[in-house]
Amino acid sequence: MGIKKTLSFTLIEIVVVVGVIGLVLPALFAIVFSILQQQTKIIRLQEIKKQGDFVLGTFKTEIKNSAVSIHSGQPPTDINKVCLSTTVESAGYFKDRNNNWFRFYVPAGTTKIASQSASGSIDLTNDKVLINNFSISCYKTGDYSPAIVDIKYDICYNNGSSCTSIRPEENAILTYQTKVKLRIIDF
Repeated sequence: MGIKKTLSFTLIEIVVVVGVIGLVLPALFAIVFSILQQQTKIIRLQEIKKQGDFVLGTFKTEIKNSAVSIHSGQPPTDINKVCLSTTVESAGYFKDRNNNWFRFYVPAGTTKIASQSASGSIDLTNDKVLINNFSISCYKTGDYSPAIVDIKYDICYNNGSSCTSIRPEENAILTYQTKVKLRIIDF
């Protein structure tokens, strides 16, 4: 008569395996959670960079290719023309070759950048981002040189109604600044 041996785990072996799993599992969850947090920040930075680059490209193209003079008020007239000297001045409106006006601005009560011309207004950003510290100014380097337009703005991910969040991985902000020289010398 043979004794039948059954294969099984001892209580000590089971306790050791459960203990090892108990030590490894929290570390694994911490790594996965950290990766997800960084992915959230990357996605938000990609969104604000995409929109910030689009807005900056639109500014540069429109001002460089269309603007012939810069004005402080609307509709542009020679009375409110700015950037006639080397003094830095706040600018708001541009006149093109056909005497039409256009501007870039942040509409009241919103946090978007918009483009406005005689034919209407267009939002250049969507609700996923907020625009802060938007300014357009201009100056000349000399009496017979074209005006240089200085554009500055901060763009951040919209965390409700502000750029900041309690969780640092949700905060994403970029600052844009560029200078565009008008093609036409306007005296």
